[in-house]
Amino acid sequence: MVKEIEAKDVVRKYNKRFTLSVSLKLQAGLIYVLLGPNGSGKSTLLRILSLLERPDEGEVILRTDREHINPFSSIELRRKIVLVGTHPVVFNSSVLDNVTYGLRIRGIDKKEAINRAEKALEAVKLLELSRQKATTLSSGQKQRLCLARAIAIEPDVLFLDEPTVNLDPVNTKIIEETILQFNKCSDKIVLFVTHNIFQARALADKIIFMEGGRIYETGTREEFFTAPKTDKAREFVEGKIY
Repeated sequence: MVKEIEAKDVVRKYNKRFTLSVSLKLQAGLIYVLLGPNGSGKSTLLRILSLLERPDEGEVILRTDREHINPFSSIELRRKIVLVGTHPVVFNSSVLDNVTYGLRIRGIDKKEAINRAEKALEAVKLLELSRQKATTLSSGQKQRLCLARAIAIEPDVLFLDEPTVNLDPVNTKIIEETILQFNKCSDKIVLFVTHNIFQARALADKIIFMEGGRIYETGTREEFFTAPKTDKAREFVEGKIY
């Protein structure tokens, strides 16, 4: 099990105007919410922590029963991490098949794959649509399907990049409740990117605030919203930067 992920002096250079430069630690058992204005580097950081993109400098360290430094080539470790993106991608097959596919390619037998898929679909309230073509779902239902696909794998680390952006309140609530239940029932690392400070208040154990490729503040939900330590964080909470 992944007990901790650390980004140590991680740098990702894009051009002369923007460089991601961060250090942080994520520990199992907590929901972290990554907040910050557009273009602050949140999605890039998520891809690096997911082992999908290498930094130009620094180290990504995964701690299990031992320490793994920059394990970008390790399929075994990469399979312990799942990233749910902003835009849902589904296969042209049934809702159930969309979930079992990722399990089957991991070597899980058909009966167990179906059992886990049905539990995940029940969690996101899509079980009654399990035989329906995934491509016929609404955008909100597709995003719930992507979340079901992720939690069925039972990853050690779940990253979510603005999964509820542009969704209606019903789909948003189901996704939020599923994430809270996933964290409650398992000792996992969860990192959720959002612009919505109300959502952050509802979900976060800890807040990470980024702006301009830097992490300005990390603290509990109460600390961040009642007494932000930096001017940048205070301006964001007050709606002066977004």
